[in-house]
Amino acid sequence: MAFTLRIGLLLLTRSPSVTAADGGNDTSQGRRDGWVSQPDGRGTFDILWSCLITIFLCTWVSLHLNVPASHEQYRHLFFRKMRWMVQAIMAPEFVLAFAIGQKVEAKKSVEQFRGLDLLRDNTFRTVDSAPSQRSLLQDAGGRVSSLINKIDMKLHGEEKDTRWSVRHAFYANMGGFVLHPRESAAFPINAKQLHWLIKQGYVEYPKMTAKEVWDKSKADGFQKSLTCLQTGWFIIQIVGRAIQKLPITTLEITTLSFVLCTLVMFTQWANKPLDVESPTVLTSSKSIAEILIEAGPAASQPFKQTPLDFIDNQSPSWLTEVQPHLRFRTGPRTRPLPRLTNDRFPVIGAGPDAVFLFLFTMAYCGLHFVAWDFSFPSLFERDLWRAASVTIAACAFIFWVCETYQDGHRLGRWERWYAKLFRDDRNGRINTMEKIRRNRRFIPVWEVIVMTPVTVVYTVARTYIVVEVFLSQRSLPVGAFNTVQWSEFVPHF
Repeated sequence: MAFTLRIGLLLLTRSPSVTAADGGNDTSQGRRDGWVSQPDGRGTFDILWSCLITIFLCTWVSLHLNVPASHEQYRHLFFRKMRWMVQAIMAPEFVLAFAIGQKVEAKKSVEQFRGLDLLRDNTFRTVDSAPSQRSLLQDAGGRVSSLINKIDMKLHGEEKDTRWSVRHAFYANMGGFVLHPRESAAFPINAKQLHWLIKQGYVEYPKMTAKEVWDKSKADGFQKSLTCLQTGWFIIQIVGRAIQKLPITTLEITTLSFVLCTLVMFTQWANKPLDVESPTVLTSSKSIAEILIEAGPAASQPFKQTPLDFIDNQSPSWLTEVQPHLRFRTGPRTRPLPRLTNDRFPVIGAGPDAVFLFLFTMAYCGLHFVAWDFSFPSLFERDLWRAASVTIAACAFIFWVCETYQDGHRLGRWERWYAKLFRDDRNGRINTMEKIRRNRRFIPVWEVIVMTPVTVVYTVARTYIVVEVFLSQRSLPVGAFNTVQWSEFVPHF
């Protein structure tokens, strides 16, 4: 009996479940290997479940993709969203760049349509620099008539504010409007093309209110509320662990980066309809051939995407410009395009939005440096994490330097600055159309040569981080399984 008790005590004192970093049995500074259950604190399943459900909600719910083609089925939409979900996991900062760029384009569209709104509200306005008394009377009569109509509609509850808004612009740029010319195939148009068609009188202004546009959205308030609750609780947990100096895992740090990107994407896509399935069809009494002939020499070149390429050719895009050179066989291959692609590279410019995106991208990359001195299963994995963190930050910086330079060239920003600094008016003598064509060369050879290796290196580094956050779960510090003692945050006597 004494021998049996001695053997039992020996097995208990030599339990292999806790291993110290230096080979001892100091449970306060040791590590816990393998799968850990949750007897009193949290276990491996709790960490994985909390992070995975947060990542899924952040990447799936936050994606606002464009309107699909009319012939596409649910499986096409599902796999397309899955591809973008994987892209959001591998490079969330680039998906954020698309969101910010789309909002910038929407705000530009509102400014462009403002003139059309003024013309619609005042039908009797003339363009004479010195209006006659007759035109002034007509103008006053039109204003009075418009005011009476508005009062009448308001009294009967029929007032409709159809002025162009950010929601209209988002809806147009995601392929929400489809042009169906006479005796011609229908194709999607964006906000710039719609503005030109309305201005030329080929289509009528779409009499849709912002609420009617939003009614097409499949936005689920429950999903977004659940996402906000989950991400909010996750942030509170991370802050609580940091305050109480409890170990935070690399998986939680990576999940926190997704949370921050999601919150910003929600703000940028707040007015973009979600999962719109059917567009609004705009008919024209003119055929597409008649429209192109009346447009003149600007529309004489063969189109690559849609017949209205001379207004806006949806460039640059991965599916329609880069992918054909790589001989990939995915993406829309019919012309005109049956839908507007989701991967049009954003042209943000050099305003506050660009500065914010650059600072946020650097902050996102810098978040990985928080785990610089974390306890990893091996020194080799720790060194690889450090190298990958530096690589991601460096690649992102190189990308933004190259893209900022090329963006300034394609928009003529550097030439305008040069002319202002050195009083050079040579830009004024350059033919306008030639300048537009030259500056619209979005992807030059030098950028492809520089960005190809940068993209490959970034992908390798990012892949390692995604894989490592799960591999590191096999051996975590003991303190990582302790839960936050919320009672310490409650004032008591």
